[in-house]
Amino acid sequence: MVSGNYKTKTSTKITHEHVTEAIKYPTQGLKRDRDTLHLYTKGEIKILTPEEYQRLRAAIPKAEYKTILDVLIVTGMRYIEVCRLYDNREWYNDKRNIIHLPPEAQKKHKRTQIERTIQPLPSMWNYTMNAFFNGKKPPVESSWNRNLQRWAKLAGLNPYGISAKTTRKTIESWMISSGVLESTTCLRQGHDSLTSMRHYQNLAFNDDELRSIKKQLTEWNILK
Repeated sequence: MVSGNYKTKTSTKITHEHVTEAIKYPTQGLKRDRDTLHLYTKGEIKILTPEEYQRLRAAIPKAEYKTILDVLIVTGMRYIEVCRLYDNREWYNDKRNIIHLPPEAQKKHKRTQIERTIQPLPSMWNYTMNAFFNGKKPPVESSWNRNLQRWAKLAGLNPYGISAKTTRKTIESWMISSGVLESTTCLRQGHDSLTSMRHYQNLAFNDDELRSIKKQLTEWNILK
């Protein structure tokens, strides 16, 4: 017999609700740009064109935040990885101009690569990295997301879907669409091939956008 002072434990099943515009931005009332629905991965993460990236960057008022944005998109690192890189300067080898991420850089439960090396990087990249390490530490991800949305509005961009994941997904889609080998992209980004196939290979950039993408990746030494 169970005393009335004790409550019987009941199990609750956690369900994952499908993300919709109303759920993701309930107070802001933001909606996806209907003219560029083809540039959202999973329907939720905005992929930038080079022109949009430059507009977003130009709207950032402080140089240190521009540097963080540059590090995020050029390396394609996860936001948490960039934050940990800031605290571990030795992960950047300036002599070889590469970033080597050890296992503790990710701490991600499901990962296909325990550690990885990010290369190639732009020439003279050490200047960007010196500015990064000598600047303020990147803010927490929620603050960065709010900053990105504010800057997007200043740049005349729809802020829906622009978040800390945008830079990583953008560079991956640029690499795949410009003809960088899938294996090269996957190794650099820490993905398996199936992930790339599902999310990036069917993005419909137009001819002008593709030319701009290839030009930008060439300048960054990613496309040979």
